[in-house]
Amino acid sequence: MASEPTISGIRSVFRTLRKGAQSQWWAAKAAKLSTWYKKWGLSYEVKPLPELDLPRSTLHYLLALRTSHGDFSWYHRKFLHADATLTCSCGQPKTPEHITLCRKTRTAFRFWPQKPLTPPTNQGEGINYLKCLIAKPSDFARFLGVTEFYSTIYTR
Repeated sequence: MASEPTISGIRSVFRTLRKGAQSQWWAAKAAKLSTWYKKWGLSYEVKPLPELDLPRSTLHYLLALRTSHGDFSWYHRKFLHADATLTCSCGQPKTPEHITLCRKTRTAFRFWPQKPLTPPTNQGEGINYLKCLIAKPSDFARFLGVTEFYSTIYTR
């Protein structure tokens, strides 16, 4: 009788096997992801994501940054959008990391969530800071509110 499996033991074995299968599946799929998406270093999770608690418009901006598909100059040039604005109101090209590099967002630097010691000055630093923000979607939403980037600076 003592050697028979228990319900709790069966659940533990099932969770271990499921986690292993999910990890193998993600490893196979992750190899096919774009280099831009791989930069974010996101892991595969089955539980509800905290991003889904964001307002829809904020989630749109978060997903556009992650995938680099959105109101960016390379995207408009690729799809031949003749009427698209290719530059920010500061005069720089619209890129995903420009949200952290724009001179107009730096005016509110002291209010940035998880702010670095100095504002990002190049693409690599901008992406690293965005990684920190994307890791905590509530900080990303606060960043958008503080800088008013999409509402006043980076309009379509």
